Amino acid sequence: MQNPASVPTSNHRVAIVTGAAGGLGSATARLLAERGHDLGLVDVREDALEAVAGTLAPGVRVETIAADLSSTADCERVVAETIAKLGRVDILVNAAAVLARRALDDVTAESFDKIFSINARAPFFLARAAIRDMEARGWGRIVNVTSTGVYEGGVNMTSAPYEASKGAVAVFTKMFAKFGAPKGVLVNTVCPGGMRTSMLLDGTPADVVKGIEAKIPVGRLADPVEVARIIAWLAGDESSYATGATFDINGGLVMPG
Repeated sequence: MQNPASVPTSNHRVAIVTGAAGGLGSATARLLAERGHDLGLVDVREDALEAVAGTLAPGVRVETIAADLSSTADCERVVAETIAKLGRVDILVNAAAVLARRALDDVTAESFDKIFSINARAPFFLARAAIRDMEARGWGRIVNVTSTGVYEGGVNMTSAPYEASKGAVAVFTKMFAKFGAPKGVLVNTVCPGGMRTSMLLDGTPADVVKGIEAKIPVGRLADPVEVARIIAWLAGDESSYATGATFDINGGLVMPG
């Protein structure tokens, strides 16, 4: 493992961002592009990926990779294709997720498996594949995204399977952090509260949104870029010692002891 002081900063590291067509993923991609990083943008929505790619800072290489992350083979293809086209993987941001609001009695085995396959299984196999490449250079950053429901459960706004899948990611983060640290790979979790993204707002009545905001000490939902800034910091050289940690950014809604 290299000493952090001996690892030069690099503007053209290569980052994979999953869920890049979504609110948080696209905000993260834009920040990483502003830092000069080349990007592998991953989402199941190919047209939306092209639209996001058009908003990125000029001068960086961008590959859009349409993938169904419920497929383990596609997860491994994402990493292999990024390496083939951009040369390596230095940063992995697991922002892709699906949310299905269903009462407990309405959860089916099929919906349960789909949520877990994208929200929990995909980050596991993506991280495993990425670390293989990162360790060759003794430097890497993996940032996973969970949810405040990991602390308080999810019944009304989200669903039990969604929050349980995020809980699995929190455990995987600690496991990969221990595995990756001797190889120079730091692995952390960002745990946001409610954000102004289509995933949260679509189909949510305005009065319900206002009720959520009223419970948040700062009085509003987060702009995705506010969460993306933490992700970008963890993905860079400024973060050189934190690993296996959870960074809560929820406006004071949940304050774990």
